[in-house]
Amino acid sequence: MSSSQRNSQQEAPEYRVRVSGLKKEYQSGASKVVALEDFDLSVADNEFFCLLGPSGCGKSTMLRIVSGLLSHEAGEVDINASNRQRGGERPLTNMVFQEHGIFPWKSVLNNVAFGLKMRGVPKDERHEIANEYIEKVNLSGFEDSYPHQLSGGMKQRVGIARALANDPEILLMDEPFGALDAQTKEQLQQELLDLWSESQKTAIYVTHDIEEAILLGDRLGVMTARPGSVKEILENPLERPRTQQTRNREQFGALRDRVWNILSDEVQSAQKVSNK
Repeated sequence: MSSSQRNSQQEAPEYRVRVSGLKKEYQSGASKVVALEDFDLSVADNEFFCLLGPSGCGKSTMLRIVSGLLSHEAGEVDINASNRQRGGERPLTNMVFQEHGIFPWKSVLNNVAFGLKMRGVPKDERHEIANEYIEKVNLSGFEDSYPHQLSGGMKQRVGIARALANDPEILLMDEPFGALDAQTKEQLQQELLDLWSESQKTAIYVTHDIEEAILLGDRLGVMTARPGSVKEILENPLERPRTQQTRNREQFGALRDRVWNILSDEVQSAQKVSNK
C-alpha cells in the first residue's frame, strides 16, 4: 500500500451521514413555523440509527431533507458516498415511507425493479435482482400481484424490497410499520433485522415507538419538541442478533425506561405547543 493510500484511509471520515446546524422553516399563514433548529447528527457507516421524538418534532422533516426531498434554510447535510456500483451508479438514498409509496398500477415485480429501471439496468438483470429481494421479503409467488391485492404488511415488504434492490448508500425509513397491527409489526421488525444483518447497510429509522427503536437500533437519538434538535444520543448495549425475545431482557427494560425519562418532558412540551 502506498503512502498516499495510507493517508487517504487515515483521513477518511468515520461518518456515513453528517448533519450540521440544520434549520427548517415552514410558512403557516402570515407567520413562520420553525420545524428544526441547530440539528446536529452523525451516523456511522453500517450503523442502524433510530431517531425518536414527540409528534411534530421534525423527525420526518429531517429524514426528507437528508433524502433531498426537502430544502432547508441553514446548515449542511454531508453524505460520505462510496465508489461501489452495481448495475450503474448507486443512489445516495432510498426512502421507505409509512404510507404505501408503491405504484398501484405496477405489479410487485415491476415495483421492486422500478429504481433499477430508472438507473438503466437491463430488463433481465433488474428482474433477477428484483426477484432476489422479493424472495428475501417472503413475497415469492406474488410477483405478478398488484398492490390492491396485498395486505398492508405485504405492501410494506414491497417498499422495503424496492429500496434494498436499488442498493442505496443510505436506507431511510419513516415509521414504515407505524400503521400496521401489532402482530404484523413484530413480524416485519424481525424480517427487517434479518435483512439488515445480511446487508449491514447504513440506515436511519424514524419511529415514535421506544421498544421498536431499542430492538432495531445500534444507537438511539432522542429529539426535543419543536423546533426539533437532538437532545441526547444513547448507545444500545444489547448484543446482536436480536429477536422479539430480546424484549424480555433486563437491559431492554432499563434502556426503555431511560429513553422514556428523557422523552417524557419533550412529549409534554409538544402537547403544550399543540394546544396553543
